[in-house]
Parts: sequence; C-alpha cells; structure tokens
Amino acid sequence: MRSVPIPQGARRAGALQTADRPLPTLNTDLLLEILEASAVIASAIAGMLIAADKRMDLIGAFALACVNAFGGGTVRDLLLDNRPFYWMANWGYLLAILAICIPFVYSVKAFHVAAAVHRRWVKMDAVGLALFTVTGAGIALEHEAPLVVAVLMGVVGGTTGGVLRDVFVNEVPDLFRPGGLYATASFAGALAFVVALALDVNYAAAALTGVVVVVLLRVVSVRLRIGMPDPQWLAEARRHDQ
Repeated sequence: MRSVPIPQGARRAGALQTADRPLPTLNTDLLLEILEASAVIASAIAGMLIAADKRMDLIGAFALACVNAFGGGTVRDLLLDNRPFYWMANWGYLLAILAICIPFVYSVKAFHVAAAVHRRWVKMDAVGLALFTVTGAGIALEHEAPLVVAVLMGVVGGTTGGVLRDVFVNEVPDLFRPGGLYATASFAGALAFVVALALDVNYAAAALTGVVVVVLLRVVSVRLRIGMPDPQWLAEARRHDQ
C-alpha cells in the first residue's frame, strides 16, 4: 500500500496529499491536539478507576493514570522516531492529570462522582482507546508512513497503554484475554479513518468516523459478549471443567 505523504510544514499549511491527488484541505494541528488531549484525560481517568479498584494511594493512582495515558503514545513515538515524546513536549498534561488525581483520591464528593463514572468504565476506556487510535494513525501519516503502518501505529497507540496498565497491577491485559473486541476494534477504527482520508473525506469527519467505529465495536462487543473465536486450548479446558 502507498503512503500518504505529508510534506514538511503540511500541518501548518493544512495540506494532506497522496501520490496522485490532494486529500481535503485541512488544518490538522488543532484537531490532533484536541484529540490527543481528550485521549490523555479519558485514559488517565480510566487508569485512576483501576487504581481505586486496587486500593492504591495517590502515588499509585497518579502513576497508573500516567501509564495508561502515555504508554501507548510513548511506544508509538519510539517506533516512529518522534522526538521529543509528546508528553514531554506537552508537560502540562502531567499537571492536568495531577490536578484531577488529587481530588479523586482525597475528596469524598469527587470519589462519588468517580464511582458513578466507574459504572460507565467500559465507555470511558473505549473513548480513550478510540481517541488514541485515531491520533496514532494521524501522527504516523504525518511521518509519511505507509497506510498499513499508519493503521498499525493507531493500534499501538490505542492499546499499549492499557497493556502496560494491566501489567502494572498484575492482571492479564484485556488485549490478550477472550472477551469483547479490543485490538480488533482499534484496528477497524484506524482502518476506517485512513480509508476515509484516502477517499477525500474531510479530516474531521474521517477522525469522527474512526472514533465512532472503535467505541461502537468496543462497547457493543462487551455488552453482547461478542469476541474473537475462542482458542482451541480454551475450548478444551472448558470441556475438562464440565
């Protein structure tokens, strides 16, 4: 598959082109920043909710929030050789997470609000997954990555933070467990976003399409318990248990 090259300064100029024809005129700078900031906050809150479930203190909640929010983007930036890492270039994210984390840990009212959010944890996690997926694919396109690499960078950016979060709390990551669609939802959303751009869809509409695809697949698959087919060893284990 061909790349979608973005010439130097294209974000500022607002031009995204393929080898044959320009994609819609756009200004990705502000949009990517909004998506990234939204992804950081949504993923940080999801990490705090896991920390509360594990009865962690302030340091644990802050650390888990940062791992969940920055893990996928850091690995993405490593693979794309993107420096400085996005959370170092935007260190205000760290202060924002800390500002949310302190009342989350110490305020009864804030914790009750968080408890209400906890009941919607799957949606919060799905939103973070979706936003990081689209942001990862978009940043890969900025680095003139081939379309298939951009899709994979979307999956890496969307899922790796959750994997690291679960490893930190000694859980098998959701990515590797049978159940609702996770990496598959991320892949489908990244693919929808990239294909929409290649079809001359407006960048904002393409991003929204990718986000909606991820959230719907993730939430519906968890609610309806739809997942990938069980591996043969799991089916065998269930027969033995019966």
